[in-house]
Amino acid sequence: MASLKIVLVALMLLYTVSARRLSAPEEEKVIEKRIPCRCDIDGPSVRGTLSGSVDPWNCNTGWKKCTSFYTAVASCCLKVKG
Repeated sequence: MASLKIVLVALMLLYTVSARRLSAPEEEKVIEKRIPCRCDIDGPSVRGTLSGSVDPWNCNTGWKKCTSFYTAVASCCLKVKG
């Protein structure tokens, strides 16, 4: 039961941090520190480029999901240009 409480508190903390909206300069700093991932447009090669970045649960505003498969924990997202 104690481990369940720890997991729930950790998830609530992660949700709170990920839900915080950033200004444009702050967001640019965060983009540089994001974990890269492979989008569908990168091709099937495992040695291809990693043009996406990982977001917990779903993509933030201004980003779109760039993979055709679903994961419950994180999404591979690509920044919308324009």
